[in-house]
Amino acid sequence: MTVEEGSILKLVTGRRVVALFWIGSIISLVALASQDSPGWDTDVYWAAIKSVSRGGNPYAEGIAVQKVFHDQKNKDPHAHPPMTYVYSPITLPVLNILGKLPAWLLGTSYYCALIVGFALQMWAVWKMATVHERRWLPFLLPAAAYFPGFLNDDVILSGNIVYLLYGLVLAAAIPGWKRNQWGWYYLAVLAASICKAPLLTLLAFPAILGRRQWVASGAVGAAGLALFFVQARLWPTLFAQYMQAVQLQFDWNADFGFGPAGVLGLALQNAGMSYTIASEAIYVGFAIAMASVLFWLSRVLQANDALRDAAVPLILVGTVLLNPRVKEYDVAAITIPMALIIARFLQSGSEVLRELQDRRKVHLAHQLGSKPRSELAERPRIDWRDVPTIVGVGGWFLIINLGATDGPWKPIELALLVFVFAIGTWVLIHQARELRQEVPASDSISAEINLDFGLDPRRLKTGV
Repeated sequence: MTVEEGSILKLVTGRRVVALFWIGSIISLVALASQDSPGWDTDVYWAAIKSVSRGGNPYAEGIAVQKVFHDQKNKDPHAHPPMTYVYSPITLPVLNILGKLPAWLLGTSYYCALIVGFALQMWAVWKMATVHERRWLPFLLPAAAYFPGFLNDDVILSGNIVYLLYGLVLAAAIPGWKRNQWGWYYLAVLAASICKAPLLTLLAFPAILGRRQWVASGAVGAAGLALFFVQARLWPTLFAQYMQAVQLQFDWNADFGFGPAGVLGLALQNAGMSYTIASEAIYVGFAIAMASVLFWLSRVLQANDALRDAAVPLILVGTVLLNPRVKEYDVAAITIPMALIIARFLQSGSEVLRELQDRRKVHLAHQLGSKPRSELAERPRIDWRDVPTIVGVGGWFLIINLGATDGPWKPIELALLVFVFAIGTWVLIHQARELRQEVPASDSISAEINLDFGLDPRRLKTGV
């Protein structure tokens, strides 16, 4: 390689390109916000805050606005129906407190919180990646804002609070999958369910991935359900109006999401048919199937404890699929985990497993006092060995986005989620087989690997 070629290579690799990607992403976000009408969800929040502050009822007021729009004759068929506040009555006292703050301070603080939530999501998915994946992952992170679930969508402009909620939940999950400490995760999910009760399905994540977390997950789930239904006794009128507002999201706004129940429900509604029983039935059937696969994967992880780190992206995607109403902002949180699953499928599961084992060995060596050169400190760079994977993922990415342009976005996203979960399951099973076939021949090697993954070889021998 000549001096000139070496200089060019330095310019197109490393932190400079990552910085350019982030700068371009921020500029694009500002441009989109200036050309569109952003903050459609924050507008709903702000209207609810003003209503509560003056002693009003945001549910009744929102329903009245929707009825006026719905009863209009000769209205624009392309006009989007107005949205109303659809968070449970327990949030109204919080809105009353927020209403006492200056509008500029409240707005600035809220958008800063959303930025923090997005940053926490990126930090959490960074922790899921292997050393090798961290070399190219920084180039991909900025795109996650514009391609939730790999399909182009401007949902990040909505200002939906779920970006903050997922950030807190995923950040709290890190000590869970690394050290089996799930207390903060349970608290984060319980708090998130106050705004969005379906997020209680995230409690399946520690139950499947953690060790002996079934009882704790079930207890927190029961507490979340009790917190939801007790509101019907505390505020019966408000709760009934809240449930009516939620129902109108389906009946008038056709806001079904793109889970199996949502895709079927929207198709039935467009055909002028009743959707309630059929969509509920297909959700129950799909949830049972997904829960069965996840339970089977939990048994695989129990038999192969070394696979837990590698299984994090897969279990997270499967957990989100349990949500009865998957939305664009839900899959935004799993965009990078989906990319990790696809990349591992194209490379090979065994390579990822060896990478995770090497990471644990570096950590063990530091604990024992030696100072090996850690690859964790390497800067982001383009490795030409990754070119086939990048080209494969990039080509596939372009094809699905072209297919979803002005087309069936929701069915394509559903098929994409199921496909990614399926190939991720295949990779995990492949890793389990590789692990069984590569049993260390000596006790010393076995002890080293067991220590790498936090296992005590003495307990394994005695069966304690």
